[in-house]
Amino acid sequence: MTGLPLVDLPPARQVDVLAALAAVETADSPVAAGGFRALIDPSLRATLERCLSEQGRVLLRIGGGYLSGYDDRIGQRLAEAGIGVLRTDDRAVLTLVLLHSVAIPRSAGRIRGRDWTDGEPVTKQQLVKSKVPENKVRAAVQRLRDAGILGYGAHRSILPGPQLARLTPQVSETLWENMILLAQPHGVMADVIRRRRLTRQQQTAQNGETR
Repeated sequence: MTGLPLVDLPPARQVDVLAALAAVETADSPVAAGGFRALIDPSLRATLERCLSEQGRVLLRIGGGYLSGYDDRIGQRLAEAGIGVLRTDDRAVLTLVLLHSVAIPRSAGRIRGRDWTDGEPVTKQQLVKSKVPENKVRAAVQRLRDAGILGYGAHRSILPGPQLARLTPQVSETLWENMILLAQPHGVMADVIRRRRLTRQQQTAQNGETR
């Protein structure tokens, strides 16, 4: 682990690190590096990363700013333990939103951004056309908004929320692959994704046997 422990820094520098830590942990949008010394100074940023790592978190560079998120391994362990896992209705509605707001517009060339927060507004009327009952759609949207996973667009339309900016590159890639598998399960890309995942699983199993 790189970076000095927080207690080894002078008090003023500890304050700098803690200020940046609070910002990246609580902000809805990426925190501009220029506003925090611990995000500009490489040595202080290393201490910040150390503080996050001790809590199972990582520092994410997003554009010109920073946010924090769960370390991939910690996130996987939490999910396997059922901690922080969305209920079935919420997962279904979130999938619908991401399909209509991000995946479909991006594949059609209407969205050039690569972030999950770059989406087109979706209405509840679009979502209730699915097989999910209207009352469950409305309840799930409210819960997901309360959690920051969905947000508000114009005229109370639905957009991906700020929490999706906290996905690590690996989790973001996995989510995009899942969208492809859902939308085009028999396509060429779906076959590539399944083969790639099978290879990773086999390699993981082999590494586990050799330890």
